[in-house]
Amino acid sequence: MHSADNNTHKNIFKTGLIVADIERAMADLGLWLDPAWTPPRRVELTLRMADGSIESTALSFVCATRGSNVLELIQANPEGYYRLQPGAALHHVGMWVDDLEASSRQLSAQGMPLEAAGVSDGRSPALFAFHTNPYGLRIELVDSAMRPSFQQWLDGGELAL
Repeated sequence: MHSADNNTHKNIFKTGLIVADIERAMADLGLWLDPAWTPPRRVELTLRMADGSIESTALSFVCATRGSNVLELIQANPEGYYRLQPGAALHHVGMWVDDLEASSRQLSAQGMPLEAAGVSDGRSPALFAFHTNPYGLRIELVDSAMRPSFQQWLDGGELAL
């Protein structure tokens, strides 16, 4: 992921913002950016945190469907991983990866420690993994097996997680 001849930037597909009021953010950004929004989605997630603890959370989100880098709005939760943090709205940049576990290990080895990861059938990382860096930017590695479902959702269909 770090070599000069690797084109990982081409795998970046979304930028996620945590917002206090998703409906208001959609209205404001609608005026400024003229996006087409997916239907809002609410899912129950289980996350494994860097310290090994498990967090269950409800996540509400929507994506703007115009452009090659999708803008994702995430409704802030009162507490937990998806809470509003003072002075920071940018939550992550999402990147497709073919081997989630190997890519997550590689980012950790390169100095971007794992912060949280999806859990599925007792396996983690599953579906996605968030890594942090000293600059405050998170990279969300997303299993490319989810790409067809994500594109289907952007095109107006259902998102299967």
